[in-house]
Amino acid sequence: MLLTPPWWDEPDPPDLGDWEPIPQEVWEEIERTAPDWMDGGLAFSDQPVDDACRLPLGQHTYPLLKMTPVDEMSSTAKAWALKRTRDLISHLEAFCAELTASLAGPTPADRREDWGPYDVAAATRSSIYSADRQVAFARDLASRLTATRAAMSEGRCTLGQARALSEGVAHLPDDVAQEIESRLLKFAHRQDLTKFKASLRRWLARLDPNFVTRSKAARAEVIVEHHDLGDGVGELLIRGPLERTAIIDLAMRAYAKATKPALGGAAANRKLAALVQWAEDYLTSPAAPRRHGRAFGLNVTFDAPTLFGLARHPAEIPGYGMVPAEAAFELLSNGSPLRRLIIDEADGRLLDYGTSTYLVPPPLADFLIALYGTSAGPHSNVPAADCDMEHNIPHQRGGGTDARNNTPIDRRWHRTKTHAGWSYVKNRDDSVTWTSPTGLTETVYPHDYRLGP
Repeated sequence: MLLTPPWWDEPDPPDLGDWEPIPQEVWEEIERTAPDWMDGGLAFSDQPVDDACRLPLGQHTYPLLKMTPVDEMSSTAKAWALKRTRDLISHLEAFCAELTASLAGPTPADRREDWGPYDVAAATRSSIYSADRQVAFARDLASRLTATRAAMSEGRCTLGQARALSEGVAHLPDDVAQEIESRLLKFAHRQDLTKFKASLRRWLARLDPNFVTRSKAARAEVIVEHHDLGDGVGELLIRGPLERTAIIDLAMRAYAKATKPALGGAAANRKLAALVQWAEDYLTSPAAPRRHGRAFGLNVTFDAPTLFGLARHPAEIPGYGMVPAEAAFELLSNGSPLRRLIIDEADGRLLDYGTSTYLVPPPLADFLIALYGTSAGPHSNVPAADCDMEHNIPHQRGGGTDARNNTPIDRRWHRTKTHAGWSYVKNRDDSVTWTSPTGLTETVYPHDYRLGP
């Protein structure tokens, strides 16, 4: 990328993509408004931007872009500065990937002994699953996709493009992956992410020797996920073999048609009602499974003023998100039981949990599940009900089975504590402070039942 007067006879620097000079009318304006600049007598405010775009990306780029205040730049300089800043972000992402790969180290022979992502998770404040993805990507750039990392460093390839390439060729031999990489990087600098992915799919179809069998692998990658979208709305993402998703779709459409006279409304609402009906029937059946000694159930919490009609504060489904108070009242009208929760007004943590409505109540598990909501592992979103009730001091070494020594920890963080040298202490406010072998610390706090932070 260049900003250069059209009368300068300089060759294009190699591998910088399309040459896009400043328009002739811009330089004519410069000569009119700052005639001495051409002779070196007056500093032109856009000159640092010109220099930043002319030189290869490096440590000098950002200082040059910041040298001229934004409000003093011409419109052309602002546009070029923005474009170059986006290139610089790719440059920094390449450096982040290099740091990540170095910190995590090479992939061990036994993937179960891969502890590198845990330090990455703590350093980047991300879940271990997100760190897994970061590390896999960084290792790929450090090994077989080195040309992609170089292109990022030069601003010719974005992070999104690099991730798409890495994930798209993950199943391929190195030579085929690198052949596809070389084809894509020729045009990455002029493509947005959508066009880049389209190019990737085309080259995969042409060069992947097992393209015909890829559909079998794709069919095995089943995804069933739930997401909180805010505003009291959730989303289910389902992906799997076509004949199975088609059965689900056929059943929903049949239910929607059969219930139209009784339910009315949009067909989409009736399709959702079909899934809800199936879920409720299953969870309330005698054969329904149990966890920690109790039946699966959905908790919805709201405060006393809302219960007594003095306010209409939002209700919360712990571990999922917020819903309007009316949604909680609808559950009550359907006969759902009430439980008493007593919280600390200072920090919103649970102090007492009423369990009188359970048929076979396991008080300690109920208390810990309600106390944390999700796993007490750093940045983990695994529901507490699906976690191990981990003994910080092992039971065989005298550790008690009580609220001070037991904590809901998901299986991955449980194994990390057992095998990888991580440890935690449970503080007086029930927060859990983890320490890594490298000395990084991360504190996980109980669920806050207030409408505050």
